Amino acid sequence: MTTVIQIRLSLSNSFLVVGERPILVDTGSPKDGKKLLRKLAQHGVQNLALILHTHGHSDHCGSTRHLKEATSAPTAIHPADAAVMDTGKNQATKPTCLSAKLLHWFVDDEFPSVRPDILVPDDMSLQGFGVDAKVVYTPGHTPGSISVLLSTGEAIVGDLLMGGWLGGMFRSGQPGYPYYADDLGQIRASVKRLLDLGATKFFVGHGGPLEAGRVRDWLERVGGGQRG
Repeated sequence: MTTVIQIRLSLSNSFLVVGERPILVDTGSPKDGKKLLRKLAQHGVQNLALILHTHGHSDHCGSTRHLKEATSAPTAIHPADAAVMDTGKNQATKPTCLSAKLLHWFVDDEFPSVRPDILVPDDMSLQGFGVDAKVVYTPGHTPGSISVLLSTGEAIVGDLLMGGWLGGMFRSGQPGYPYYADDLGQIRASVKRLLDLGATKFFVGHGGPLEAGRVRDWLERVGGGQRG
């Protein structure tokens, strides 16, 4: 049985996925490392089989160097976002709303750089790391955004979608576009792909989780869904 544990950090969520061995998906912002290690210890986790990243932004891989030094776990990211983690500098982002333009000034653009150990391809199985899941390429937020789809139907999707407003402080179960996106059309296509693959619950980087029914209804409203 594989379990997903959502860990709320200063700006985003990290996810501890526990199967035969534990892996960590995303590491939060640059100052979240100590808190994240405390949370792992509370769940009895001292070592990680893998540190996987849904994408290469500072609020999702900002504490990766800290976690890697503490656990010696290999780090992984999609090739299209690898340069961001390697340099420790966010790529230019496109705001999708006025709130995003205002919040940009409060988000760290730089973080401790880490050279990834593994460049993750589409459909990569995570069974070798002790988790019954696979990687699904889901671009749109960034060119190298990926999701983790578990055999249970649960999906960890990073910033492919956002739950609610202001980091999930309000209506955290309501799906919506992320505050920043590389391509909204790709986001809709990626969400549809996950639904077609049988995703039943979406764990997002901000707010959430989101039930598949609400995600499907949202996709219909924004023009990217097709009813069978």
